[in-house]
Amino acid sequence: MTAVKIFVEGIADEKFLKDYLDYLLPNSVISSALDETVKNAGGWTNIASKKKEEDDSGINAMRKNTDNGGVNLVVFDADKDFEERKREIENWKGKHNLTFELFLLPDNKSAGALEDLLEKIIINRNKPILDCWDGFEACIQKSASCKMGTDLTIPAKKTKIYAYLEVLLGQSKKEKEKIKERERNYKNAEHWNLGCGFLEPLKKYLLDHIPDACK
Repeated sequence: MTAVKIFVEGIADEKFLKDYLDYLLPNSVISSALDETVKNAGGWTNIASKKKEEDDSGINAMRKNTDNGGVNLVVFDADKDFEERKREIENWKGKHNLTFELFLLPDNKSAGALEDLLEKIIINRNKPILDCWDGFEACIQKSASCKMGTDLTIPAKKTKIYAYLEVLLGQSKKEKEKIKERERNYKNAEHWNLGCGFLEPLKKYLLDHIPDACK
């Protein structure tokens, strides 16, 4: 099978992609070599820096894989502006004469990041937890800010995902470890729905660009 390298931005993305690939392609060559397949590039800003150009999780790794006939995939966050981020990465790709296929989270058309995708794939039974969080944000933004006479900062979306898992998991140290980005189990059907329709664009992208994926 042709070697596939998937470059992601961070630990959370790396763990999610590994679990999702294992879910999509169980008992495949890809699922048996996830550590070699999914590469943590350390963020868009990091991989685009001169220092990262010589790193084996950055430009050098892409070039080596291309030279060996492999396939490079880049799965990064769109962040605040999908079109701007896509343009930045395509310009960087051209500047360094790289070969890869790009997908921007959450759905390759909207602004956002991994956390936006994760929020969409929370199982329906657990959605009331998010309703509570939304109420918390509204309270901070309106009631608390008004009473304190100052604008308060809404916690980052990463905090929302941490809170979602924390209320579901136990209080022991072992259970608390499962909240951390590198320890999460996205194949846990009590927490996540990897068959959710929101993941169809990512699923199609991966299966379209991983050689022999459906064989």
